[in-house]
Amino acid sequence: MKALEGIRVLDLTHAHAGPICTLYMAAMGAEVIKIEPAWGDRTRMFPPLVKGTSPYFVFLNRCKKGVTLDLKDPRGNEMFRKMVKKSDVVMENFSAGTMDRLGLGWETLHELNPGIIFASISGFGQTGPWSDRRSFDPIAQAASGYMWVMKDAIDPEGPPLMAQEAIADTIPGFTCLIGILAALNHRNRTGRGQRIDVAQMDSMIGVMQSFSFWNLVNNTFRGAATSGGVRVSGLHKAEDGYVMFSLPAGRITDWFQELLGVEELTPDMVTKWVAERTVDEVVEQLAKTGVPVAPVQDLDQTLANEHARAREMFVKVDHPVLGETTLPGFAIKFSETKGHISTPAPLLGQHNEEVYSELLGLSKEEVEGLRKAGVI
Repeated sequence: MKALEGIRVLDLTHAHAGPICTLYMAAMGAEVIKIEPAWGDRTRMFPPLVKGTSPYFVFLNRCKKGVTLDLKDPRGNEMFRKMVKKSDVVMENFSAGTMDRLGLGWETLHELNPGIIFASISGFGQTGPWSDRRSFDPIAQAASGYMWVMKDAIDPEGPPLMAQEAIADTIPGFTCLIGILAALNHRNRTGRGQRIDVAQMDSMIGVMQSFSFWNLVNNTFRGAATSGGVRVSGLHKAEDGYVMFSLPAGRITDWFQELLGVEELTPDMVTKWVAERTVDEVVEQLAKTGVPVAPVQDLDQTLANEHARAREMFVKVDHPVLGETTLPGFAIKFSETKGHISTPAPLLGQHNEEVYSELLGLSKEEVEGLRKAGVI
């Protein structure tokens, strides 16, 4: 039994923010049906392609069933409506207003299925003066203030900096996931579905503690954390690499001082102590002392890390085109409903016959006819 077993999700998402939300739902047992146009999700062509396959798509769309469907075609639109009646969640991350223009807005879906949960992720939400603007991860980082506070980490006087790994897609994706799970719980009690509107800009603002510091003391979180007293926390160079450690005021700093045999720490003293040791020596001594510390690992080192592997944070996926590949595992550890994330991402239209036969009762010949007509 999986946590979301029995939940069916119609996944109209593309790029990153939507797919990572539905990836986690699929890992928890939901039946996620990824619906793509005939040319596929844009991340299928994200370079570099390996045997015509994008590593990006392979990562984001595991454990999902893949079908193709033209929602602009009247027949395709009607097929989707019938599927909505038999589903629990519709997830999309088109530009705001797209679903309404397709005749598939909230009012329509709610009428078709009063219990449906209709979740949308967009750059700026479904309402407000910027709602019609398009957005990607860098746009949300800029608009939310995140790029501005990022520069504090490198050069407060320099230009704004963009975080890597699409954080302004991932945080909205997980924000939406929280909303969907809450809406499912509400529906279990009331029988009523609801509309979920998640904006990238909103999601980034919602997790930035710097706004609290800024409004109260005209400072950022990092500025507050590094103000006052001698600060020796952070990144340090050892003989053979880098380590990161944190020394908050109090007993952890006292433990570090005892380790060095001093009553007061200075940046030069700490820099010299680290520089005279290997990364492993620094990490071992500080961890034993109780100081939060970690080596700065490259991706190969993280892949080989004994702790990450003990936590099953890398899994083998047998892809029909790429063969066996290693991908990040499922980060939530359940005691009863273990997540599974090792089923490969679907080929384009791979499950057309299976899904349309099961949900709509179409024969193999009817599915083939729709394919020839360009509906799927």
